Amino acid sequence: MATTAFEALASEVAATLGVPDTRIVSVDHPLGGTDEASVIDRADRAVERTLLLLTGSA
Repeated sequence: MATTAFEALASEVAATLGVPDTRIVSVDHPLGGTDEASVIDRADRAVERTLLLLTGSA
């Protein structure tokens, strides 16, 4: 999981570590300084994408 600002970096690191096909879920940036309700909303919106990446279906 990464925020949108770090999605490309997460992909680059995964490739460097030899796992270029790592599945990465991104949420809106930033998380730091963001109120709890907004973080929960971002997490809720990432659930379907996470399930799809982990299981092949949402």
